[in-house]
Amino acid sequence: MASIETITQPQAEDIILDIRHPDETEQRPLIWTGNKIICLPFFQIVKHVNELDRRQSYLLYCEKGIMSRLHADSMQKSGFEKIAVFIPLP
Repeated sequence: MASIETITQPQAEDIILDIRHPDETEQRPLIWTGNKIICLPFFQIVKHVNELDRRQSYLLYCEKGIMSRLHADSMQKSGFEKIAVFIPLP
C-alpha cells in the first residue's frame, strides 16, 4: 500500500468524501464548515469513481480510518493524485 497522508485540518479546496454506511451518516452526520462534503458509501465508490475529478483533492472519512485508507489507496492506484485520509481532531 502506497503512503497515504492523514489530514486533521483540511484546506479550503479539499472535498471530504464521507464513505460511511448511510445508517452511520444519518445517526452521526459529519458537520464540518468550510469544505464540501459528499456522502459516498464505501460500497458505492467503485461504481461512482469515474464521476469524480482525478485532479481534485479528496479527503476520505470514516469512523476509524481503516476503510478510508483502503479506498484512498485504491483511488490513488486508479489515478487520483491528491487523496488523503481525514481524521478530524476531537
